[in-house]
Amino acid sequence: MLALVLSLLPQQAPDQDTFTAWRDHLAPAATEDRWQQIPWQPSISQGIQQAAATNRPMLLWLMNGHPLGCT
Repeated sequence: MLALVLSLLPQQAPDQDTFTAWRDHLAPAATEDRWQQIPWQPSISQGIQQAAATNRPMLLWLMNGHPLGCT
């Protein structure tokens, strides 16, 4: 299996153009990281207070276990 994977790799070393192309391809688009612009609250009580003050609903995001699925 390793031989198959190695045979699929390019035979020459990657250059700066290849690196730049892959970086641009893998980087999130401007629309994909809009969740980072949300003013998340660090506690439920602060979220409830802000939701009540602004008369808006609150999103409650709960998780059980390790975020990477390693339980």
